Amino acid sequence: MRRLRVLALFTVVLFGTTVLQADDNIFSVILRGSYTTSSKVFFNPNASTEELRGQFFQLDGITGWGAEVRYRFPGETFFLTLSADYFSKTREQDQIIGFVGPERRFPVADGFTLIPVELGVYTYIPLGSETMRLSMGGGLGVYYGKRILRVAEVDAVMQNSPINLGIHISSGVEYQVYPGILLRGDMKFRDPELKTVNRYTQDRTTYDGVDLAFPRNDISGRVNINGLTFSFGVVVELF
Repeated sequence: MRRLRVLALFTVVLFGTTVLQADDNIFSVILRGSYTTSSKVFFNPNASTEELRGQFFQLDGITGWGAEVRYRFPGETFFLTLSADYFSKTREQDQIIGFVGPERRFPVADGFTLIPVELGVYTYIPLGSETMRLSMGGGLGVYYGKRILRVAEVDAVMQNSPINLGIHISSGVEYQVYPGILLRGDMKFRDPELKTVNRYTQDRTTYDGVDLAFPRNDISGRVNINGLTFSFGVVVELF
């Protein structure tokens, strides 16, 4: 019973104080850049052994950009968000390739592109400041992406359209620099995973005088974005 009373008191203080921080604007637009700490690309997801299925290479430092619209319910501290982001990362290096015939070293590009579209519900948390606001929340997301795979300037084209559903949690801080204009920083965690299928567009190619034959079967992969995403942008309160 005591815990319930404490929780009720905390809720009253939280939302009662927060109302004082919220202004009359109910519709906002946000433009931002983002940085995601890490991701993994698994290149043998359908292998017969767990050891082979777990083989991956890591891609860190993924930059991107995005936009968000936000609607705050009049007189309330809750607000809804609808956002779309884009980020991509590719590793380019020379690797030993031996699809058919002797092994040779060729340039390889391997990575991914991801487009998250997310719907969120957030609430303001009191800070006791007229210029700063803290919010926390989460929601659902639809994640569409593709694997980028290229050997000796020949692309392995996507054969499927991988889509994943997932959840996210996020917290953000806003600082008002001018009435209706705020700077916003966010930290978000999401864990989308995409299963990809690629196939090379050519049977053979010649690179630096060396003949390379490509396999004609599908190439399965799995992309997992498991890092934290930090973003920084500008909030414009329209009305």
